[in-house]
Amino acid sequence: MRVTTRIRRFIFQRRLRKNKIPLKLWHQSIAQMPLLLRYSGREKMQLRLLASEVLWEKAIIPVKGFELTDEMRVVIATQVAVLLFGLAEPETDPNLNWIHNWNQILVYPTAFHNGRKTVFNAQGLLQSLAGLESGETQYQGGIIIDWADDQPHPLRKHANQVLLHEMAHKLDMLDGDTNGHPPLHSNMSHQAWFEAFETSFETLNRQLQQGKLTAFNPYAATNPAEFFAVSTEYFFEAPQVLKRLFPKVYHQLTLFYRQDPLLRVRSLSKR
Repeated sequence: MRVTTRIRRFIFQRRLRKNKIPLKLWHQSIAQMPLLLRYSGREKMQLRLLASEVLWEKAIIPVKGFELTDEMRVVIATQVAVLLFGLAEPETDPNLNWIHNWNQILVYPTAFHNGRKTVFNAQGLLQSLAGLESGETQYQGGIIIDWADDQPHPLRKHANQVLLHEMAHKLDMLDGDTNGHPPLHSNMSHQAWFEAFETSFETLNRQLQQGKLTAFNPYAATNPAEFFAVSTEYFFEAPQVLKRLFPKVYHQLTLFYRQDPLLRVRSLSKR
């Protein structure tokens, strides 16, 4: 191991010992989060380490007079940790490079007005929609969420994970474009990604144009970036729905997030 790597890990581990989420607070917080039921006891401890580092690195700021409790802050940091779980080494080096393009999460108590105008691009795709939002991502800024929508809830088939949705947009932005194509790992195929997502995006739009009911959030048909973000929500909350409707998208997300929620469910059910 290189000397610089050893030094970085030593500094990280020393800081983590001092800033680790207290165990009682951790258990009180995750008890509210059905999203964590799929993870084993050891994995939850790894998530605790990763969430602790998120709290150290990122600011979680309430606005509009909202008051955040310590448990709320831990819940939000843990949601970030869930998305990063397969991308980091929480016990040695968390590698938060995947979220280096934002430094804060603003938390509104309820839905907020985005202050935008409705705009369509030359291809007729929606670029900007005026109205109330439960979450928003700023290209060169932070993430904005609404606690009323983001707070933990029983897992359901119609996925609703506001922070994971906005974080997916931030991942998408890492290569400079917001197009539903984040930077892929070296062992992934760009062609396979494009084929899976483009075909599924077109299928969803065609179903909606034909007036068919769909088990997938129609907002995903807005543009490829929203399709990726909504797919991320389903991947973590309702993976069985995503795999049934768009199996190739599900497979690509298992490769990208380096997690397989359905495999984890089957593994835990055998214990």
